Amino acid sequence: METQVFYTLHEKQLAFRLRESVTADPGVEARFRGLLNTTTGAFDYRGTLKKFHNTGPLLKDDPNEPLRLGAGVGVSSANGDAPFLTASARKRVSLLEGPELLLTAKARVDFEPSSGRLARRAGLRLSRRLLNFTQRQDVELTAGLDVDWPGAGGQSGQPGQSGRRGGKPNVLPYISVRENNWGVHLRRGLWFVTYDL
Repeated sequence: METQVFYTLHEKQLAFRLRESVTADPGVEARFRGLLNTTTGAFDYRGTLKKFHNTGPLLKDDPNEPLRLGAGVGVSSANGDAPFLTASARKRVSLLEGPELLLTAKARVDFEPSSGRLARRAGLRLSRRLLNFTQRQDVELTAGLDVDWPGAGGQSGQPGQSGRRGGKPNVLPYISVRENNWGVHLRRGLWFVTYDL
């Protein structure tokens, strides 16, 4: 399990981010993401079980990734543990030879049958990896956009948003600077610092 120390600058609270992915069968993946706040004791999580299909071969050490489509089920603390259906798409291309400059596009849709809630999210990232930036450090710079649409159906997709259909999407910048273990990030309007354990 991957563990990361996570410090939010707006709340000034320390948390542990937990990640685990298990491939049970070719193309079937169970994924868990959790965030344990050490100040409040709150534990937020999201777990999914998905079947994936690649539109082309996934080659080892190739920075280009074929379009990867996934569909499955999940549970999350954000919606009160109600099960939901989920679908995702991801595509990554190298803009130079090798993995030094990558463009990644991804999208996700979650549908909760019990409430009719529909949550949509997309992101676009441009990553530049600087290998051997110093004698002991590699650095990765990432910039992009996160897009969230207001929820449709019984509830809103995000807190504070209306549940009307066809709402205008919220577009927010994404910035990340990472060295081997440390990182500083801006995501969905919030700054945070991370350290990989």
